[in-house]
Amino acid sequence: MSAFILSIRFEIISIMKITSRSISLIVSLAVLSSCATSAYITDQESIERQKEMRKYRTGINFAEAGVLFASAVGEAFTGVSIYPEPTPQSFRKMKLTNVSNDTLYMNMVTDWLWKDSVYCDINEIVMPPLESAKVIVPLGAAYNIFFRTDYNAPDDEKIEINTDKTRSVKLQPALIKSEEKPIN
Repeated sequence: MSAFILSIRFEIISIMKITSRSISLIVSLAVLSSCATSAYITDQESIERQKEMRKYRTGINFAEAGVLFASAVGEAFTGVSIYPEPTPQSFRKMKLTNVSNDTLYMNMVTDWLWKDSVYCDINEIVMPPLESAKVIVPLGAAYNIFFRTDYNAPDDEKIEINTDKTRSVKLQPALIKSEEKPIN
């Protein structure tokens, strides 16, 4: 009988170890794949604005997860189902992809205000050939993306997008293509 109990304990401990390792692996992969990068942004103000928007977005996500966890614990202890109203999404990640064989120089301009009458513009993005970057943008903002292959070129190409509908933009000079990916 005691061997049977020890066997069950060993199996439970093994399952708990496997589960905790699996959860930590899933969380690590989720964190790594969800990173937005400002590696190609050269304008210091735009880099700081991206960091502020990322902190704001992350703070809201963690706060909402904490409230959901607290409501689940409260429901377990009291038996009363309390589901808090989710916070409306205010920012999203957008993927910019340079599909050309040339370096692109980009500016993303909007009329959307961030704080202290500062616009959510992302200036001076230098994207190497065949690379992509994720940036944080306000949800529902209209952006004009100006890009060119020569830094000193007099004319820019322009794409107009709305961040409500567009999650990914593929940029190629003289062959403008914007892909809209539906929200899941």
